[in-house]
Amino acid sequence: MKKLNYIIIFFLAVVLYGCSDILDTEPLGFTATANFYKDANDVEIALTGCYGLFGQSYSVNYRTGMFLIGNVGTDEVLGNPYSTPDAQSNMDQFIFGRVTKNNLNIRDIWERMYSGLYAINELLYQIDNIIMEEERKNEVKAEAMFLRGWHYYHLGMIFGGVPIYTTVPHEIDKGRNSLEEVMTQAMSDLQFAYDNLPAKNITDPGRASKWAAGGYLARLYSYLASSKKNEVGKQLNFALNSFDWVNVDDFYDKALTISNNIIDNSGLTLVSDYRYLFVEGSKNKQKEESLFVLNPSPEKKIGFGLMTYLLPVGAQGGGWGTCRPSQEVLSRYNRNYDARGSWVVGGLADFDCDTEIIDNNAYFRPKDLKLQNGEAWDGDYSITKFRILKTESKHDDYYGGLYPLMRLAEIYLLKAEAVAHKNGDDAGREVLKSIRYRALANKSNANAEQLQGSYRRGDFVQELLDERSRELCFEQYRKFDLVRFNRYESTIKSLSTTYGVWNRNAALQLVENITDSKIWSPIPEEDEIANPNLKPNNPGY
Repeated sequence: MKKLNYIIIFFLAVVLYGCSDILDTEPLGFTATANFYKDANDVEIALTGCYGLFGQSYSVNYRTGMFLIGNVGTDEVLGNPYSTPDAQSNMDQFIFGRVTKNNLNIRDIWERMYSGLYAINELLYQIDNIIMEEERKNEVKAEAMFLRGWHYYHLGMIFGGVPIYTTVPHEIDKGRNSLEEVMTQAMSDLQFAYDNLPAKNITDPGRASKWAAGGYLARLYSYLASSKKNEVGKQLNFALNSFDWVNVDDFYDKALTISNNIIDNSGLTLVSDYRYLFVEGSKNKQKEESLFVLNPSPEKKIGFGLMTYLLPVGAQGGGWGTCRPSQEVLSRYNRNYDARGSWVVGGLADFDCDTEIIDNNAYFRPKDLKLQNGEAWDGDYSITKFRILKTESKHDDYYGGLYPLMRLAEIYLLKAEAVAHKNGDDAGREVLKSIRYRALANKSNANAEQLQGSYRRGDFVQELLDERSRELCFEQYRKFDLVRFNRYESTIKSLSTTYGVWNRNAALQLVENITDSKIWSPIPEEDEIANPNLKPNNPGY
């Protein structure tokens, strides 16, 4: 019976709440699932359903969601314009920088976000009527608040101002709240989770924890502080998405305090070998550094479509080559010292590629890059950051490791940003040493200083952006980084358009089409028509 109830609640959450007119599904969905909540066990099943909605729906959403929005069409990932366009996501619009408000991917991520919010809000509404152990009840509330804060944080970064719902049923004709209200809601929810989840070591980074909540708070404070400091969107004169309300010094102070707490007290550590974070057989190592991850499903799969973009291209690698790394990613690494460079961008993984052993597991080793004057050429290069195990039964349609959504390495990067703002650029560079030392191919103080010197830039913001890309490339946040430092258009306009036939054709169109007038994605046209109160749409649409 319990299994049937779980199926019912998950079906209702995903199917009833996930239809195209998401805000119109309230009467049936609310009544049906409200009858589900009877006891503490039902609450646990419902919470698992909320995570299931996050994991299952977002494994699809990551195929047609955050990766396309956050990475494709940036200075990290260029699409292959000769590949068959993905009809399920309008991927070609991201490849060429021509996203419109009828983009199917934008529509889907909007729907799934609000599907998740409805399920979370209903759990929070029902739980006070359930008799259960009080300490666990408070933890469940905190986990649900974490998930709600996660949703509003991402909605705010993607769309700016959106409707806020904290109770059920959701009003079907609600207009857009301001960006200030959206991000304040996200901060409030994440702060509640940070304050109320127990301070213990993370055993399952696929569930909310105090440290995951802190990590997203630090990231959110940094996003807001940098956006205000760099006058993001000021030229658009669009009051709904204004950052004028942000207190830069206060938010950077909060980001620094939280970052220090995580580094000092979470029990997490930087994994000694960067490669362990992205290979299928090292999940225990991945847990040592992970604050929050997308767990494999029971079938051990992480987003079929997503991983075809991120696995090495070729018969043994599992990748399709639809997306390729930019020359800019390749050029950022000092490949003589920095082991990340040869790991994240490589050659193809065809039938004749070699085998290598990593953490006592066998993997196919992509071929070395074919470089001409330091540049990758034609199709003989690919994203090689994630690797699937070499097994007798090939499984190139999934990745069974943990997909990182928040790692300790980023907490160091956020700390460096806040320290530089507070104490000067050189103080920020000192914090970056921890990340760079881990990246060394041959660890020594002399090599660390050599790498530190070679990566130094007179412009610390550019140095930080470069380091964030070296460490976090292809992990779905590059666009948001470029936007928050007000370097989106200028970075895309400076892309190399003179190398590699695939990247050249994609880059030429991006350079022509990308402007700062479209730093936010559009409110989906279907929802705009169904609910005129969502107007006005974002600038540029």
